[in-house]
Amino acid sequence: MIDPKITKILKAFEVFDGVYKRDEVDSAVELQEEITPHLIKVLEQVLSDPAAYADTQNYYAHVYALILLGHFKETRAHRVIAELFSLPDDLPSQLFGDLVTEDLSIILYRTCDGSMDLIRSLILNKNADDYCRSSAMRAMVFGVVEGIFPREEAMSLFGSLFKGTEAGSDSSFWSLLANNVCDMYPEGMMEVIEKAYCDGLIYPGFVGIEDFERTLAAGKEHAFEEIRTEIRDRSPENVHDCMSWWACFRPEEPSSVFSTSPSRQPVHKSKSKEKAEKRKKRKRQRASMKKGHRRTGRRK
Repeated sequence: MIDPKITKILKAFEVFDGVYKRDEVDSAVELQEEITPHLIKVLEQVLSDPAAYADTQNYYAHVYALILLGHFKETRAHRVIAELFSLPDDLPSQLFGDLVTEDLSIILYRTCDGSMDLIRSLILNKNADDYCRSSAMRAMVFGVVEGIFPREEAMSLFGSLFKGTEAGSDSSFWSLLANNVCDMYPEGMMEVIEKAYCDGLIYPGFVGIEDFERTLAAGKEHAFEEIRTEIRDRSPENVHDCMSWWACFRPEEPSSVFSTSPSRQPVHKSKSKEKAEKRKKRKRQRASMKKGHRRTGRRK
């Protein structure tokens, strides 16, 4: 029998009403061991009929479950997470919105337990969304920088994916791939990259040859430190910093079944102005590259 308190937490997570469920998230963290199997089950239920959940208005339990399991570094959830974001077309975006581009990479990395097998499979999955595949690439980059995956092996994999057959002809896959190669320090890859530009695979407006030149000039350690900073930024110690600041959440109301404490304002991630501007620029570039492909943001 499920603990009544866990049942209340899960029920609160199910309904999206514009209010961030801070107290329920706190309770879930306190009951991490007990609630984890139930959070995994939430994701498994969505995976069992993703189209139905994508069409369900104001259901949000899977979003809370994903963020919490990533925060817990729950390795038992890694497979179902990888399978959810391997779904075809734009199903992952319909289900999870901007989590595909903003949080998936660190969640995949934090739950992988040092194994890149499922992350590699997602990268190679031609039926998966370009941005899910890119987030899997980013997770592999994190593994390289933190020493759990050989850079040479990652570069060999990435370098093999510029043949032009890995995605549709109008895909942004190769530009996203090139961006990850650039950030991982492209030494030894420039011949492959230059040919990909010549073949028209990489969109120069997203990542230009000058970006590769700047990364090479700055040096490998500088490139790796940039990624380490990104990992730290995406791995806040306080779970509320992962999602309470989202625009879809209005200021909280004291309506929680767990607490009658005064409402608190959403927490905002601390990002440098430069990094914030860089991310905005990349979002604009992504939008221009999608060529009409529909994406959904976080639910409003």
